[in-house]
Amino acid sequence: MPAVFRADRHEHKKGGRKKDRRVVDEVRKMDEEGRFHSHWGSISVFPNGARFESQGPDEVILLLMRRNFVTNLWWILLSIVLLFVPFFWDEFPLISMVSPNVSLSMELFWYLGIAFFVLQNLLLWFYNVYIVTDERIIDVDFFGLLYKNINVTQIRNVEDVNYSQIGIMSSVFNYGNVVIQTASEQLTDDLTKETSAFTFEAITNPDRVTRVISQLMEQEEQESYEGRVR
Repeated sequence: MPAVFRADRHEHKKGGRKKDRRVVDEVRKMDEEGRFHSHWGSISVFPNGARFESQGPDEVILLLMRRNFVTNLWWILLSIVLLFVPFFWDEFPLISMVSPNVSLSMELFWYLGIAFFVLQNLLLWFYNVYIVTDERIIDVDFFGLLYKNINVTQIRNVEDVNYSQIGIMSSVFNYGNVVIQTASEQLTDDLTKETSAFTFEAITNPDRVTRVISQLMEQEEQESYEGRVR
């Protein structure tokens, strides 16, 4: 991890991040609030220890995001229900006729399957991330454990950004989708039907994330106007 991250965390503990023209106001406010620094959270500001493959030596990760944890409730509840299924196997004639050893083996494979199901969904949630740096936007999508799709664009290529919140759950837990449109209308090679190659799905505080990207766009435009190109 570049030293800039270690220094930033140290400065934060002392009472605030030093002025950095690459850090927009909304990111600085989120950093000062102190509630956006959990690695297991849906959104993390200046994530300590985070780094991605193509990160530049001076590139600063401003936001690291993933789906709101409440979106995992469906598979968590399903896993809990599946745990109790073996208790009712005797109600099925074909299963009740097998020997105790076979029944024990079936239960073992059943619980191993549940463990794999839980582990896979937890890993997919944790590693499907959206990254906003002071220079780029990165959308990392994993589908299963053997297939990943990564979309990357420069901030200067972003033309529009908006967000949507649909349904009671998204309103109660304050999460939604942030859609980023680029100049090239980049197509995604993933397995979903996203509105854009850069769709941040079900992330917490979508309004604030949208504000961060908008401020980065304004900053990029100002630097371009002044002839300052990083």
